[in-house]
Amino acid sequence: MFRLALGTVLALLLPVVCSAQEAFESAGGRALGMAGAFVAVADDATAVYWNPAGLATGKGMGMTVEWLNVQTGPQDGPPVPGPTQRSSKFVSLGTMPLGLSYGNYRDNALVAQPLGDTRLETLTTRQYGATVLQTVTPGVVVGTTMKFVRGTATYGPANQGSISDAFSHAGDLEGPTSNHFDLDIGAMMDMHVARLGFTMRNALQPEFHDPAGAIVTLKRQARAGLAVVPGGGLTIALDVDLNHAVLPDGPRRVLAFGGEKQLGSRFAIRAGIRRNLEGIHQVVTAVGTSVSIKQGLWVDTHYTRGRDLSGDREWSVGTRVGF
Repeated sequence: MFRLALGTVLALLLPVVCSAQEAFESAGGRALGMAGAFVAVADDATAVYWNPAGLATGKGMGMTVEWLNVQTGPQDGPPVPGPTQRSSKFVSLGTMPLGLSYGNYRDNALVAQPLGDTRLETLTTRQYGATVLQTVTPGVVVGTTMKFVRGTATYGPANQGSISDAFSHAGDLEGPTSNHFDLDIGAMMDMHVARLGFTMRNALQPEFHDPAGAIVTLKRQARAGLAVVPGGGLTIALDVDLNHAVLPDGPRRVLAFGGEKQLGSRFAIRAGIRRNLEGIHQVVTAVGTSVSIKQGLWVDTHYTRGRDLSGDREWSVGTRVGF
């Protein structure tokens, strides 16, 4: 297990070029409320997604149920290349040293074709995960989420109606479905006042074929993070992608900064800013809140907006339980 941890850290430090794939920021209301600066925070049940090793820093047992909706580019007017839409449903259960999760992710994009027309491309995956942890030395934990991934890649014409009409028909498209085994790997070093985190998603890079036989790959995504926890319910975090992803709206390598403040036992607020270091240097800001309905039960919400009014917009709502 120590060799696995060492190999993971070394692999994360090596830059890797990625092709078309799901965005990293596809689950976790708390994480998204901090603009994605969460790899070294990851102390609730969403750690099974953001950094499997983070389960060791959380409470004894936790559970989350969340819904996420994301859009980039305008959503009105006739279909043109560029706009995207992403949605997910995510359920997780975490405890030391085991976690379980289910994620349903759909990515839709309007893409230009060689003859000048526009088509709708979709990728839908259902991911069933089991997370296990191993302590390397006191304060250093590695974790792995083993995933069964069932995915479908499809496409269809999008030359009539509006952009929103095209996206609304994405669920009607059909294509071949295939199953794969995959791994997410993480490491966490807890120094009490500060934590260092590393994570790699899609370590085995599962591939799916669209109806024409073209390959859509979930490429590896590596991210490192630093979190400072000075006390008083305050957390400050910084994340950076160690490779770049090629998403339908362009290449992306993220630098994210965020913070969270616990206000008593019933309320928490968070905010963050995320900058794309590749392609168009889009900057988005995020805000989020948590309200405790009763002891151990929270409702989390978040909203993200790009500086450009036609940029990223996303929101999520979910419930979180911790004991």
